Amino acid sequence: MLLAIDTATQWMSIALHDGDALIAEHSWHSGNRHNTLLAVTIQQMFAACNVTPQALTAVATSTGPGSYTGLRIGVSLAKGMAAAGNLPLIGVSSLDTLAVAQPYQNTRHNLIAVVSAGRSRIIANLYRVKKGRWLADDLPKLTTWEALLKELDGSFYITGEVDAAGREAIQAAKAKDISVTLMSGAYRLRRAGFLAEEAWRRYHEGTPADFHPAKLLPVYVKTDDIP
Repeated sequence: MLLAIDTATQWMSIALHDGDALIAEHSWHSGNRHNTLLAVTIQQMFAACNVTPQALTAVATSTGPGSYTGLRIGVSLAKGMAAAGNLPLIGVSSLDTLAVAQPYQNTRHNLIAVVSAGRSRIIANLYRVKKGRWLADDLPKLTTWEALLKELDGSFYITGEVDAAGREAIQAAKAKDISVTLMSGAYRLRRAGFLAEEAWRRYHEGTPADFHPAKLLPVYVKTDDIP
């Protein structure tokens, strides 16, 4: 049984996945209440599913990018649980979690996954379909909606945290004949169930040494990282 934790932004998600089926999942907008909600919500999920911490065989967590405080809380709890139980800890990018959840009926489109960075900024990454799945084509970049959309060349799906300003910017880009398609709200929600499935995939492709809890580090994208 794997517990997946995502506290990368103000949207939080947790899930239990047994390697074959998604047993439980809870995703919600928590604001900045990660510290007060995360542990108790995990306990409630365990109780609802009649699962104990001793039943876990792995833990997965979002490594970001995202907010410093949110990531620190989720990663610290995941590390503590994994270390206490001598369990593998698998890290998955918040943007990769979004990407693996997206369909790709038209592979001529590329995908842009987005999380909020505050102060009217976003963190975005480009994905292309390779070998039947979305794979990152670059490193995450801190930017704004206007700057991101202005540099697009081709056809793109957009998923992730798209606020009112983002929707307005996308509509303005479409009016200028920029080929962008906003994914539906359900696809844009960053879900720990998909984090769990990607974590299982990586775990089976790796070795035990790859997933020692001490090796996992969060990813922060800062202003200095802008090219």
